[in-house]
Amino acid sequence: MASINSSKNKIEFGDFQTPDELANLICEVIQEKYNYSPDCIIEPTCGKGNILVSAIKKFPSSKLNIGIEINDEYLNELNEKIQNENLNINLLNKDFFSIDLRNELEIENGKILFIGNPPWVTNSILGKIESVNLPKKNNFKNFRGIEAITGKSNFDLSEFILIKLIDLFFNKNSIFAFLIKTSVARKILISLEKNNIQLETAEIFPIDSKKYFDVSVDACLFILKFSEIQNKVFCNIYESIDKRILTNKIGFFRETIIQNTNTFLNVEKFLGTSEYVWRNGIKHDQANVMELNLKDNLFLNSRGEIIDIEKDLVFPLLKSSDLAKGNLSPRKGVIITQKRIGENTNYIKESFPKTWNYLNANKESFMNRKSSIYKNKPLFSIFSIGDYSFYPYKIAISGLYKNIKFNILNPHLNKSIQVDDTCNFISCKSLDEAEILCKILNSSITNKILSSLIFWDSKRPITTEILNKIDLKKIAKELNYLTEYNSFVSNNPSSKVFEDNLVLF
Repeated sequence: MASINSSKNKIEFGDFQTPDELANLICEVIQEKYNYSPDCIIEPTCGKGNILVSAIKKFPSSKLNIGIEINDEYLNELNEKIQNENLNINLLNKDFFSIDLRNELEIENGKILFIGNPPWVTNSILGKIESVNLPKKNNFKNFRGIEAITGKSNFDLSEFILIKLIDLFFNKNSIFAFLIKTSVARKILISLEKNNIQLETAEIFPIDSKKYFDVSVDACLFILKFSEIQNKVFCNIYESIDKRILTNKIGFFRETIIQNTNTFLNVEKFLGTSEYVWRNGIKHDQANVMELNLKDNLFLNSRGEIIDIEKDLVFPLLKSSDLAKGNLSPRKGVIITQKRIGENTNYIKESFPKTWNYLNANKESFMNRKSSIYKNKPLFSIFSIGDYSFYPYKIAISGLYKNIKFNILNPHLNKSIQVDDTCNFISCKSLDEAEILCKILNSSITNKILSSLIFWDSKRPITTEILNKIDLKKIAKELNYLTEYNSFVSNNPSSKVFEDNLVLF
């Protein structure tokens, strides 16, 4: 086996070994909050065993202690510790993702403590480094096709591990206590709500990941205790693992996860379905080729080289950072090769030969795109494109920045402004329509709704999924814009082809 200190293996095996100080804190919280005396302690990816050893010492009532670990170097270290301290631990040098847990562990009825610090890495990252430390590929969240291929099927290994354990053992008298990303904890809560799992309590204790692991990640101690009685899924949020002061409570409303149940009570009536369809901007995964800097009526690539192509397929582009800073005058352009997903791109060769030659000069780069959305699609395909992309006006917001600010995007040089795939937008036929909608969206009501729904520690806090749950019609009525709103929405079906004086191609 390669050295565990190699960069690849640090990623592959989630090499964030838990320091003794934090391991002891985890066990202290469990004992303090639950007065728990387990009969069995199991750590599914035990590494060097710091958490498992701490738990065994803290809970001497446990008669069966099991550690599972794929990395034999870690197990060698743990074996030395077991012998030196005369600890009772059964070690399995196996791959968690292939083990038959129910038969392998042979757990009898009793109080079971599942504990640990599973890998903080996603399946897509491991795929990129060609790791073997992966679960067998399947769509374990059961996403529909389009969701699966556009990234929603990506998951953290810790998420897979916990959901697998919960699926097998939640009906036992068990407690689950794991160090995971806070975003993963929320995904598991969503899974519990969706599958009607009986939950007695859920709690999140934030940790200082920089202090303990020297990484800047929002992470927590996530504790679940299951019940035989069906309870509504709630999760208590504490100030930290050190300062165990209750600060907030996560809950659900119509299967939507709510960031703060207290603030949401005042605006819950505005949650529903948006009649305007929110979409992501252009996706191409070829920024160095498709995105061009605009300077003195010239196109320049990322290296500052002048690119001699026709202007017809180059549309003005705004990025997330532009929207967040309010810089609405485009400084970049993007090559739009299609008017709809799947359109044949051979027309470019005849109509725009310079652009065709430029794209072909970078053909290999396009062929190496990893995302499956481009599989079996025409050459130089893009994604998130349709008639709606060419409406003259858009209302857009960055999906990445902690800034709830909606902007109107006006046509630029007789072309509709495009946004990249980290932005969210709706399309408008007229400036009047855009102005009314922008007033609704920038209202205090919308701000309160979004503040109750958005988790700012997420990789992309503001999503189309969240925005499409805001009932703009109800807010329009509250703000006395209902007449105008109804007239606009009736003439703006998202499926309708809009034709204007804009240059399409």
